[in-house]
Amino acid sequence: MNGRRQHGFSYAEIMVAVVLLAVCAVPMADAISNGLLAADVGVAKARELRCMKNTMETILAQPHQTLWGAALKDRAASYVLPADAACADVVRKLTISLYEHEANKAPVFLPTGTALERARSAMLHVALSTNTGYGFTTLVSR
Repeated sequence: MNGRRQHGFSYAEIMVAVVLLAVCAVPMADAISNGLLAADVGVAKARELRCMKNTMETILAQPHQTLWGAALKDRAASYVLPADAACADVVRKLTISLYEHEANKAPVFLPTGTALERARSAMLHVALSTNTGYGFTTLVSR
């Protein structure tokens, strides 16, 4: 029996293999967890962007006189954003300003209380933003 060699793994070899497997499995599990979390964040960002787009379209569908009145009064501080159940937790901020741009001059945001004749010729600068960094801006003319 001494002449035969025994085949198989020793206890030490098995323990080294288990430790190597554990060392490799921990980062792999962390990567899978981060991937699943990133997918959830992507879904939330897509929903937020969709809410912003729908809100901006709803605002721009308003009559020009409504938006112009909001810009004259308080830059839309009192303007109520459209209610949307899917966007209830998205914090949106709207500003509507009077914007004037003449040839060879720098653009100017007109202050509230600007003379009515000057305000009538101004465009509206509509800016919608969130607290997470998304923002839409557009100019509206008559």
